[in-house]
Amino acid sequence: MRKKTVRAALPAALLCGAFLLSGCGDGGTGEDVSGTLARNSAAEAGQLAFDQAGHEIDGDLTCTDEGTGENLRVTCEGTTVDGGEARMVADAGSDPRIETEGGVTFEGFTIVGTVDGEEVFREDCIGIGC
Repeated sequence: MRKKTVRAALPAALLCGAFLLSGCGDGGTGEDVSGTLARNSAAEAGQLAFDQAGHEIDGDLTCTDEGTGENLRVTCEGTTVDGGEARMVADAGSDPRIETEGGVTFEGFTIVGTVDGEEVFREDCIGIGC
């Protein structure tokens, strides 16, 4: 399996070339692929981060994204098994990276997780490779 690494600061054209087999050539743009990858990766890595902080998520996190490159922000929301409101915000830094081989690693972001408004983690890397 090929290792996939995305540097969110790369131009959309380079992302399109890197993700040609992922649908970029089917009418999507590199920006679309990057947003989808960022949302899906944040949801998976965020779930692990909440679990490690002692706040297991009930079901899946739902994530949205806005901006691109160094202005990329991914916001994820969900509910803990105890009924708490979980929210995670990940703001891209100068060298954001998402790796998907062997589990998701989401790094180079300022990542803050809260439950019921109380901060439960603050990291620059979440996921399997951190």
